[in-house]
Amino acid sequence: MPFRELPGATPCRFRKGERIIKAGDPVEYVYYLVKGSVNREMVTNKGYESIFSCKRTADLADSLIGILTLYNKTYNSVSRYDFIARTDCQCYRIPKEECKQYLRNHPALLEEVLSHAVREHANVVDLFLARREGSGTARLCTLLLERAKPDAEGKLTVSKKLTNIEIGKLLSIHKVTVSRMLRALREEGTIEKTEQGIVILDEQRMKQYADNTQTLEYE
Repeated sequence: MPFRELPGATPCRFRKGERIIKAGDPVEYVYYLVKGSVNREMVTNKGYESIFSCKRTADLADSLIGILTLYNKTYNSVSRYDFIARTDCQCYRIPKEECKQYLRNHPALLEEVLSHAVREHANVVDLFLARREGSGTARLCTLLLERAKPDAEGKLTVSKKLTNIEIGKLLSIHKVTVSRMLRALREEGTIEKTEQGIVILDEQRMKQYADNTQTLEYE
């Protein structure tokens, strides 16, 4: 898809941790992500940094950073979120009107963007319900189970790339609380930490915590 060929499109790079779009700023450009991943974050009313989604190059609609803000008339195309490079990223910066005109000329792509918006809304609703109804332990264990993959030895392992800070942002829980819960899980033998990341030793117990059928005591 020739987003990089649109009039005014310019290549740009962002290092890990750099802000691509700042919350509170009007969106004048859409960024077409060609390499890397980007977190969509917000600071909650309680002061917690929360990750609402992670944009990647998996599909075209997900690769357009800031596109949905352009159609948010309630906020006059002002971003409510920070878009922060999760890894080193390569993008093309595209003037917003050029991007909107291209979508108008390609209804199938515009429909794909609309479908992406519906998915993002559903994800936010699910995240809100989980945070309101679930305990911190339940949400932590659910996240670890979702992210765990079998390693070379068949052990369920969560990559070390998922740091305590990022876990805290995903769950809207302070990183200190995350550390305490992980320590309690290690001390009882449910998980262990290795050079590869977090290894789940007792999947059944993790599921009980995730289902709120068992309570984790931590200080």
